[in-house]
This record gives sequence, C-alpha cells and structure tokens, in this order.
Amino acid sequence: MVELVTNVPTLEVLSKCSVEPYDAIYLGNPYCWDYDGNLISNFNDLEVAIEMLKEMGKKVYITTFAAPRNADLPKIFKLIDKALELNVDAIESTNYGVINYIKKEYDFRVHAGGFTNIYTSATVELLENLGVERIMPAYELPIEDIEKFKEYDVEIEVVVHGKIPLGISHNCFLLEFKDDVGMDCPHICKQEIWYKSDDLVLKPFGNATLSGKDLCMYEHIEKLNELNLDAYRIESISERISYREMVGKIYRKRLEGGFIKEDFEKLKSLAKYGICNGFYFNKAGQIYVGGLDG
Repeated sequence: MVELVTNVPTLEVLSKCSVEPYDAIYLGNPYCWDYDGNLISNFNDLEVAIEMLKEMGKKVYITTFAAPRNADLPKIFKLIDKALELNVDAIESTNYGVINYIKKEYDFRVHAGGFTNIYTSATVELLENLGVERIMPAYELPIEDIEKFKEYDVEIEVVVHGKIPLGISHNCFLLEFKDDVGMDCPHICKQEIWYKSDDLVLKPFGNATLSGKDLCMYEHIEKLNELNLDAYRIESISERISYREMVGKIYRKRLEGGFIKEDFEKLKSLAKYGICNGFYFNKAGQIYVGGLDG
C-alpha cells in the first residue's frame, strides 16, 4: 500500500493536531533554521516529537535545511548525529554533498527531497548509485517523466496535495513585510502573506516561495496509482494546524474507499485561492484539469 506522509514543523503543531491518517511524518521546517520552534533546531523538542510518533506507530523522517551553504554544514551534521541517536527511520536531504556524507559515513536511509533537482533518469541513476532509497522528482515534472524513473531501484514519493515549493533563496522574503504587519522574525512566519499579480498568487514562507493555489490530485489518484509509486505527500508545512488533519483524513478515505464528491468539495473550500494540478499534466502550474467530478 502506498505510504501517506506529511510534514510537521514544530512540537506545538504535532501536539495540537491528529496525524492519525498518516503512515509517516517528516519533522522540521527545511526552509528556515530560525522558524519558531523548528524541530531541526530544537533537539529537546525533537526528542519528544519522535517519542510521540513512535508511540503512535508512525515512521519518523527528519528533514534538513533545503539550501545549505558551508556555514550550515556543522548544524546539519549535528542534526544528523542527533537523528541517528534518536533512531529515526530516514533523513531527507536536497544536497548531494550531505547525501553522500550520510551514505558514506553512516550508510543510513536517505530520501532525496524535492529541491534535489531530479529532472532526468541520469540523476536518478546517480542517486541510486549513491545508495539513496527514495527520491522526490522535481515538482515541475509531468506524469510521463516520473513514470520513467520506475525502472530504477529507488522508491518514488510525489506531492498529491498542498502548496508546492517553487523556489528558495538565502534571504527571507517575509521580512520585506515586517513593517506592514508589525512583526519581525520569528513571529512573522505565522502570518498569511501573499504575492499577487493579476491571476497569479504565490505564498512566501521563510526562504521559500510556495504556490498560492493548492495542488490537488484527489480526482486523479487512480492515474498516479497506475505508476505504482511508493509515497504520497500532503504538503502542509505552511498551513494552519487543522489543515493537515482534515486533508489527511480525506486522502486516507480516498485511498481506501474511492472518490467522495463531498470530500472533494471540502478540499476546494480549504484552498483560499483555488486548486491546480501543478505540472502533472504538462499544463501551467496554475491550471486545474478536471477528472471524475467534471
């Protein structure tokens, strides 16, 4: 059965929502070290979060900072040591040097995240040779390109719902708005701020820019199932606490029982600026291609 996963940035979030619908959780916010309560920066909270999830019978994955520079490496290596000490199930990285370090020094399970720039079969082959166990193809890839990766001995994880990351910088975009909202780091991350230009909406979140619309593959799960993928991710890291529980329950029912029109309507109501299919169908990222409901 395909694994349903999501991400939880802080212990506070984990404590206030149910992750019962999910098989595994990625802990930490990979877009900003200074995010308030970030589990990859607060090891005491990280230990508690892992213990909670293990008691629930969930797999635990630790994410790492998505765009590291040399100055970040000591913190990342310290995080890796702590994750291994706490007996997590995998470490997610988007940096080839960090991936190589984990495999070479520890031979531990690694997931290559969405910013690893996995666009081609040659890249998948390289990661396979490094020993990577799971990959997340680049967010811009259509279904037919992802299908070609199945010939390699790696698991494949894709986003089925939520705001996908479109870019990352070493500058926090949110700080541009600190005078407007009267907040500075780290509290400004808790505010909903949007970039808008005509019909285009984007959501700045720390050092990353996310899609303004919610990618939604609820109607197209059967199409993804045909690829025999290994994990479906619900991107919830920038959402209010209740979002991941509600969306998780809907997709758990979808995987186990099929399409429910009322659930699809609920997903649409949760998306402030509407839904899209991302790039799965060779369309611009803002477009939604209907399926069972249309």
